[in-house]
Amino acid sequence: MIKLIVSDMDGTLFNSSQEISPYNLAAIQEAARQGVHFMIATGRSMDTIKPTLERYNLKCGLLLMNGAEVRDEDLQIVSTIDIPNKMILPISDELGKMGYIPEYMTNQGAQICCTEEMMQKNMGWRMMCLDRSHTLNFEEAVEAGKTSIFQNMMTRNESLEEMLAKNLEIRKIIVFNPDTAFNTANRIKLQEQFPNLSILSSYPENIEINHKQAQKGYGLMKAVENMGILKNEVAVFGDGYNDISMFELFENSYAPVNAEPAIKAKAKEVIPSNNDDGVGKKINELLFHNKVIDNKNI
Repeated sequence: MIKLIVSDMDGTLFNSSQEISPYNLAAIQEAARQGVHFMIATGRSMDTIKPTLERYNLKCGLLLMNGAEVRDEDLQIVSTIDIPNKMILPISDELGKMGYIPEYMTNQGAQICCTEEMMQKNMGWRMMCLDRSHTLNFEEAVEAGKTSIFQNMMTRNESLEEMLAKNLEIRKIIVFNPDTAFNTANRIKLQEQFPNLSILSSYPENIEINHKQAQKGYGLMKAVENMGILKNEVAVFGDGYNDISMFELFENSYAPVNAEPAIKAKAKEVIPSNNDDGVGKKINELLFHNKVIDNKNI
């Protein structure tokens, strides 16, 4: 029986318009009525996920920044895993040499250290990454970035030194570039150079850096232990490379057809796409099977 449903956001629960469809939302609400918990597992931080919770009136647990921050249904922090302070300068220096513009996800929101022009460029790259239909050109992506929640919630610093003087807890670093082959080569290079960090990608257009133990699967293991739920009572949904750890640790894993090939290969089942209510349809199936099990136990 499934007691906890865990879903990635971008490319999984969200459709291409960055919205939760009425069908998916209704399935989540029905799960709650049946006593099944729901949790969001995302690479995003609290400041960029909170408006979604408010918009859809969602009360759920959160796995944020790839598991670097875990929150319960009351949004209270359960656990955090920060990037060691001694690693911030060397990893930032290497990313700069590669031509990236790092974003830092911290206990005081998202931070970036660059000029206004460079921030706009980075936002363009970010929006191109999120556009999984690949219809935005760079100029259109830059314009979309100017009104995005990512830029609206971003604090710009003139230098890395200015940011570090704030004594922030840095939980994740993320960079973007539309050159996917460039990113793949650099991700491998970075992992070799910094073996004590987790160097992943949710999509080929980005690189995400966390503490080695800050991965969605590990964060979810901590969460279910706190909730007293067994691994086989959890269903996980995801589409990006940063979801692999969940798929490896939890057998009930589901990937939308639009997911990255490596994720679909790991999944127990490939479901309809994020634009075809794949998550909601599978949730309803799981809830039906729960009822069948309940009836057998009567």
